[in-house]
Amino acid sequence: MNLALDPASEQLIQVEMDRGHYSEPSEVVAHALSLLHAEQEWLEASKSALNARLAESMAQIERGEGIPGDRILEVLAERRSARSAKR
Repeated sequence: MNLALDPASEQLIQVEMDRGHYSEPSEVVAHALSLLHAEQEWLEASKSALNARLAESMAQIERGEGIPGDRILEVLAERRSARSAKR
């Protein structure tokens, strides 16, 4: 596979090679792709965890366990104070 890169990308690859971290442009690209893949996996896992937390939060609200909108700032301030007191 041959790739055409824009000058900025070529320059970034050259910078990494000049630093001595890589001897070939393909090593830079392979490492970048590995990092991209790891980031995408982390984002997917984080998204799943966030969706699960949101579903639980919605269930709590439906059961009447939510914090009324007119009290939210007060409750958050109390929680912040409690956390600060523990430190």
